[in-house]
Amino acid sequence: MSKFLKIAFLSFLAIVSVTSCSKTKTYADYLKEERKAISNFIRANNIEVQNSKPEEWVTDDGREIYFRNANGLYYHQVEQGTGSVAPTINSTVLVRYIGKTLSGTVMFDRTGGVSSEPHSFVLLPNPNPNRNTFGIGFQEAVTYMRAGGHCKVIIPFTIGNGTNITVNGTLFSDAANYIPMFYEIWLIRVE
Repeated sequence: MSKFLKIAFLSFLAIVSVTSCSKTKTYADYLKEERKAISNFIRANNIEVQNSKPEEWVTDDGREIYFRNANGLYYHQVEQGTGSVAPTINSTVLVRYIGKTLSGTVMFDRTGGVSSEPHSFVLLPNPNPNRNTFGIGFQEAVTYMRAGGHCKVIIPFTIGNGTNITVNGTLFSDAANYIPMFYEIWLIRVE
């Protein structure tokens, strides 16, 4: 009987260790999932990706072209804008935006819905993820724009927003929650 209990106990430990390991994801697992999600989004939306800024932002057959920069930001210029000043570090900018998960769930909306006021913030040299600032990806996208411009971006969680962004009364972080995001951004003004 004791041999049977030992085998049963060892089997129980093996099952527990296998199931507990399968529930714990590593950072590499999250990165792999993100790459797959972004790849699927690009394919589903018939997007062409280039590693340098294109002259034209749409292909001859009407597909949107996204520029992928060294940090992994995917940027598509919808409208260039007519402003004479490009935002730089320490510029105060006024933006409207909508942020969604790649599956389409709206997480942030400053386009005139619930929060109808545009959002003003200062572009920082090294955004601190523990402050209520936009992440590196969002801020980089804004630096590519001119006032009056409109862009679409895919932002990997590695350059996403920090932990002090509130969504429906709850702190949310695409970086801490390993969620790549899709944004449309309109640059209203650069100060």
